[in-house]
Amino acid sequence: MRERTILMTHLRIVRILAALALTGLAQGALAECGHPSVRFLKSDRISSKTLGYSEPSGLSLGVEADTLLSVSDDMSALFLLDLDGAQGTPPQASFEVDDLEGIALDPVGNRILAVSEAMNGLLVVDAQSGAATQVSLKDMAGYVTVKRDFKTSDPNDGLEGIAVDPQRERIFLLKEKRPRLLLEISMDLTEIRRVTELTPALGFVDDDESDHDLDVSGLSVDAATGCLWIVSDRARRLFLFGPDGDSPARSYPLEWLDGKKRREISHAEGIAQDAQAERLYIVNDDGKASRLFNFEIIRQGEAQ
Repeated sequence: MRERTILMTHLRIVRILAALALTGLAQGALAECGHPSVRFLKSDRISSKTLGYSEPSGLSLGVEADTLLSVSDDMSALFLLDLDGAQGTPPQASFEVDDLEGIALDPVGNRILAVSEAMNGLLVVDAQSGAATQVSLKDMAGYVTVKRDFKTSDPNDGLEGIAVDPQRERIFLLKEKRPRLLLEISMDLTEIRRVTELTPALGFVDDDESDHDLDVSGLSVDAATGCLWIVSDRARRLFLFGPDGDSPARSYPLEWLDGKKRREISHAEGIAQDAQAERLYIVNDDGKASRLFNFEIIRQGEAQ
């Protein structure tokens, strides 16, 4: 791995990185996913070709829960959004890695992690120095278990999402499709600990998409349970899945209200959870029509 420096162009990102070092979360046991419902609240236009944010591809909640971090397929940079989708200018950090597909804050390791489909690995941004390093998946112990899956897949069916579970000290990666895989890796980024194929038997199905074409495009940890919220671009669905694979995923149609008209969310690419506010934020890559969608999580027994 070769350390690369990045240009920090906005003071707020420095504060976010520094705040990571002060964040501590207690260990917690994995609970069942339960049966929450999800209710659409609002959406906002977010695409900005001028700023380079025209192909949203990943999303993570900021430390202070009043900002969102995102990446875009077509620009190797980090973007900062407020909860209404408004962007800061210019992009908050620039990298020398292509095809960034997912992003996650890691308060345990005091860093920002992003997945690159092109390099089949991770970009790691240190919270203290702002320096960036690269970690290839093939250099991790256990890669032999997935080597064939990545080698025989189309390059565009590679790494697509990342989420950090700081309470249980584990990191999850998604491989998009053919086959769809959920990888659990160690916090030190040295070992692939578990690989789960997201099969129809585990609930990853859709009436309008074949198993061959159904993809997974972004994920976020449900802090209350340790389960995973996973979005699918092709199926236009949201899945809630227990990473131990003990039971099938719960499935939700991804829909929003455009005025009074109900529409499907096309090309969903990133998802982030605000555990305190019980909100889900989802970004889609739909050209000039790309949006940030806001949903409420309603747990079983709560008032609707």
